[in-house]
Amino acid sequence: MIRHSLIRQTVLVLAAYLLCIPLQGNSQPNRIMQQKTAALLGKYLVSFKSERGTLRYVLHIDSAHGMFFFGSLENDTTYHPSRREVCRIKGLLAERKGYDFIMKPDLAYGTPYKLICQPHEWLLNNKTYFSIREPNIINGYMLATNDIDNRLYSFSGMKQEPEKEPEKVLVSLSAKP
Repeated sequence: MIRHSLIRQTVLVLAAYLLCIPLQGNSQPNRIMQQKTAALLGKYLVSFKSERGTLRYVLHIDSAHGMFFFGSLENDTTYHPSRREVCRIKGLLAERKGYDFIMKPDLAYGTPYKLICQPHEWLLNNKTYFSIREPNIINGYMLATNDIDNRLYSFSGMKQEPEKEPEKVLVSLSAKP
């Protein structure tokens, strides 16, 4: 009786161990992908440059899950004070060499969009391809598939460090005897 229960427990422990091995093997690439996308988190001042001019936006990358990242893109009111454009974005790790990430609008997000820009400015059916070549700097391009006259936009941005609050100095008022 004792021998059968020991064998049963050994088999169960061995089976549980063998089932865990493939899960550990698959988690390593996922961890690497997550580290790459987690490095993107933050606020970027970005620009799309083309022959027609430069379009400036603020890119917020709020969250990353595995190979995916999510955020929003809005016009930079410093350069375009009268425009109020906001669009949710989603992105993922790229599978090709030459660029690391692909970003596009997230039209399935479910929120109303305020996109008053011209079709060639923030293009809803286009993708932006970019990489981090230097720390906190993203570079790439957007291929404008719905604007035949202006197909290629260069894309660049710099990560903005969060503003630090001034340190509070504590002053001790003590009475001297």
